[in-house]
Amino acid sequence: MATAILKYIAKSGIKTLGYIGVSDGYGEGYYKEVSRLAPGLGLTVTTHEVYARSDTSATGQALKVIATNPDAVFIASAGTPAVLPQEALRSRGYAGKIFQTHGVASEEFIKLGGANVEGAIFTGEAFTIADDLPADDPFRQARDEFVSSYEKANGQKPNIFGAHLWDAVTLFKRAAAIALKTAKPGTPEFRAALRDELERGKDVYLNNGLST
Repeated sequence: MATAILKYIAKSGIKTLGYIGVSDGYGEGYYKEVSRLAPGLGLTVTTHEVYARSDTSATGQALKVIATNPDAVFIASAGTPAVLPQEALRSRGYAGKIFQTHGVASEEFIKLGGANVEGAIFTGEAFTIADDLPADDPFRQARDEFVSSYEKANGQKPNIFGAHLWDAVTLFKRAAAIALKTAKPGTPEFRAALRDELERGKDVYLNNGLST
């Protein structure tokens, strides 16, 4: 995900990139990749600002980023906490592009952020754009099956995080059906067959993309 978004940022003509991320493994993991990949793409990362998911303000971090006058800002956060730094940047007059991670792909992020998160750019999964695909597209069909099943069971729309688990089960069900033809469940042979089928699986359309 970091590679994909940074390549897009570089292609957009951006040269300097401010960074704000959550102060946990998610944010620091992203910063590690961003700082590693950026030089090779002609990008200079101007800041390394962090905040806690439970914080109620990211104004200080936003002001430090704005002070470096970056062409764009990358926010490494997820869910509703990702609204905070973008809201702070916009309220302090930052007008450049703001990039987020796939962790913002939820209705809650949009509802809480409102106009402040309008125009946020992120790399995402097929799930997030399925409504824009033709009805017979295999990615849309995978999404529609998941959403229909989820709504029937829970009475509400799912988000991408539920799709992650659905995809894992989809891969497991496919592999298990094949493994059952050669070995008995609970045996070392079955576990080996299950592993082999998971690794061999090709062209499986999922909410997250194509398993190859």
